[in-house]
Amino acid sequence: MVGDQMKKRFGVSIIGGSGYGAGEMIRLLSLHPDIEVCGVSSRSHVGKGVTSIHSHLSGICSLTFEETLSISTLRSYERSAVVLAMPSGLAVPTLEKLLAEGLPDTTAVIDLSGDLRLTDKAQHERFYPEVPFSPQIRSQFTYGLPEVTKTPAKTRFITNPGCLATAAIMALAPLREFSLEKTVIVDAKTGTSGAGREPQASMHHPSRCADFTAYKVLTHRHEPEILQALGEQFSREHSMMFVPHLIPTSRGEFITAYATLTKPESESSIREHFASFYKDSPFVRMRMTPPRLVDVVGTNFCDICVTVRDGQVCVMSCIDNLVKGMAGQAIQNLNIIFRLPQEHGLMHAALGPV
Repeated sequence: MVGDQMKKRFGVSIIGGSGYGAGEMIRLLSLHPDIEVCGVSSRSHVGKGVTSIHSHLSGICSLTFEETLSISTLRSYERSAVVLAMPSGLAVPTLEKLLAEGLPDTTAVIDLSGDLRLTDKAQHERFYPEVPFSPQIRSQFTYGLPEVTKTPAKTRFITNPGCLATAAIMALAPLREFSLEKTVIVDAKTGTSGAGREPQASMHHPSRCADFTAYKVLTHRHEPEILQALGEQFSREHSMMFVPHLIPTSRGEFITAYATLTKPESESSIREHFASFYKDSPFVRMRMTPPRLVDVVGTNFCDICVTVRDGQVCVMSCIDNLVKGMAGQAIQNLNIIFRLPQEHGLMHAALGPV
């Protein structure tokens, strides 16, 4: 059980432990051979057992929600990390407080919110108006999408990518090598757990169970994140139409990206390029047929399929928003920081039918 087992080499403390992302971190790390959760804090649930909120962890986690994390506990490990799993707007003041309290230099920090993802001040203020820009802290953070931005092992602070952004970037990144027409279209489908644990009228089961709708059309904050990750040249040469949709599932995201080639390329050559681009990425599975949500739910895999016809390119990518889109990706980044194989403790198969 987490909290009642032989101590592992690396410890992780989670701040904001009542959300879906925190619950998924605890679930995944309970299976990790070298990293364990050593503390979970939540001001609204202090003194309660973690399983009082995350009941699916009963028999797995014996930890209790604390008011604050224990720095002395973090110091007792070979290396440690703090995962910020809080709502938007809290990452910077929380980190400033931790540093003032003497957070060890060997302790990494991973922020699951979008507070520190955008590096352009104007874009940040447009899409995150409620969050101060904080340039000094922002400059210390690395965007952690290992397959594309190549998380460096020497980094200490990581801003974890958004879930829809992860799937879209992974669909589009290999296409940067080809000449494309200006407009790229990203059609995104996402399950309702991406909106978090707090109840919302639009996520209420009677509203979602048999419905399908778009939201934040051409205004979603993941669009500038996608363009930023794809690089300055891509952003300068292309515009993006990003439209997310809500689907009546809890987990899973399906991206369909459309682009048009300006120079002839065969389907086989583009597929070969994708395979080469991701040859060292253990969590990318290239598919010959369209991917399925059921094959990735509960896993850190990203399944990708590419189809080409008469210069039209269609790339489909599929992830679990709570794993590869959040907690699994954070653990993948931790593995890199702790100099472990990035797939360590994350090579789990999907359930199949769910």
